[in-house]
Amino acid sequence: MIRFTFPFIGLFISALTFAQQDLHFVHLEVKPDFTTRSIQVIANETWSVNKGDSILKVLLYPQFSIDEVLVNKKSARFERLTDGISIPIPKASSKIELSITYHGKPQEAIQPPWDGGFIWTRSQNEKDWLGVACQDQGSQLWFPSPLRYNDEPDSTQITCTYPAELFFKSNGKLFSDSNDGIGKRTTSWKANCPINTYNITLNIGDYTKISDSFKQADGSKLSLEYYPLSYNRSKALKQFKQVKPMLKCFEKYFGKYPFGNDGFSVVETPYVGMEHQSAIAYGNGYVNGYNGEDYSMIGLGFDFILIHESGHEWWGNSVSAKNKEDFWLQEAFCTYAEYVYVFELFGKDKAEKYIDAKKQLVINKAPIIGTEESGIDMYTKGALMIHTLQQFASNEKEWWKILKEFALEFRWKSISTKELEDWFSKRLKNLKPVFFKQYLSIANPPILQFNKEKKENTYVFSYRIENALDGFSMPIILKNSKNERVVLMANGQLNSYSSIDESLSLDSTSSYFELLKENE
Repeated sequence: MIRFTFPFIGLFISALTFAQQDLHFVHLEVKPDFTTRSIQVIANETWSVNKGDSILKVLLYPQFSIDEVLVNKKSARFERLTDGISIPIPKASSKIELSITYHGKPQEAIQPPWDGGFIWTRSQNEKDWLGVACQDQGSQLWFPSPLRYNDEPDSTQITCTYPAELFFKSNGKLFSDSNDGIGKRTTSWKANCPINTYNITLNIGDYTKISDSFKQADGSKLSLEYYPLSYNRSKALKQFKQVKPMLKCFEKYFGKYPFGNDGFSVVETPYVGMEHQSAIAYGNGYVNGYNGEDYSMIGLGFDFILIHESGHEWWGNSVSAKNKEDFWLQEAFCTYAEYVYVFELFGKDKAEKYIDAKKQLVINKAPIIGTEESGIDMYTKGALMIHTLQQFASNEKEWWKILKEFALEFRWKSISTKELEDWFSKRLKNLKPVFFKQYLSIANPPILQFNKEKKENTYVFSYRIENALDGFSMPIILKNSKNERVVLMANGQLNSYSSIDESLSLDSTSSYFELLKENE
């Protein structure tokens, strides 16, 4: 949902040395203390390493005290680094079973989810309520994590012991649940799909469970579970009616729900939302828009947080950024998924108005990649770039086919910006990689100089792109009163087009540019 900043630059760079070390499995046994706002954790992890490796490094915030480290069930020496742990391992090993026991007070989030941490609070009925959001800082904020940004465990198990009056929900499906009879409950959840480490989460509160199912296009059933706080059950039953039409839409355009083995669930959280895989964090108050405000800016009535965060199951959780600088693609494609949702449920005219309204939010202060100052532009400007990319397709049918192929080819994979550029450039006529560089690496959008003038019985349209990189070109669309389209390729040269159709005019919503001049 938010820009990822990686505070452990030194360790991140050293990850290049250990690039083949790979995290496969994580089992966290967590005991939170609501009074002291602290946690005790046993982190059991399975790693693949190179046979010549003598050191395994993991990231973990410095406020945690390490009680014990085991390697292959044997006590091991370790060095506590500023932001992690360095652990000697047997050189002949190719697989390591690592267990780290630690305790401490995790960082608390001041303004979640925009800054990461634990959220210790109380619900309206005065019961303890805990959530975690750590996309910005990374999962090392609360458990030992890999150095490589795109190192995803293949599966996870999260076990929590907590006050028996509450309920704990994490990623995946319920594995076990027991009550010790003296005030403590232990619940365990297992996720059987690869998962970004920042998506691994804790939710503890006075939850009630709502069960449902969704019939997918192939006839199979996807389990649906909703976990509102007990006093919000009726609100959740009403608001989450939006889930099934959304899932149907996203399946149609992006492919089958990527994590069917783990089901789809939504959990009420003490912060506005996050794309926690198979456990979508939801804190939008069971109202449409964004906290009740019309985030669409065109009067559309749908729950923005529910739709956007669920869209990340396809864009971010399934198709993931390979490196930090590629993170824009998760937010850009997920924001574009909002357009797709509006297109399917409200119609094309509303969808075009919806994506055009995003221009009001673009700042154009800094490039989307190569800087940490892009802010909301990776969402809005990124989505506008994808909508412009759509215009390279010969028709809508071709575009939807290409988009779905992209989502399916990189399903459960991480992808770099370069790989994305190459993939689309091979499939869309007239598209060159410089198109992406213009929108992603340059702060300002391309400027379109456009003019329409009448010469006798003919209308002449002249056009060219200014302030763009060499070789840049983009489609611009002319439309007439019958909504018929003429697609023109604009570049740095002055070009013209003639027509006798007086109603033909520039469609400024189809592509993203700054209009310099228009005489009509």
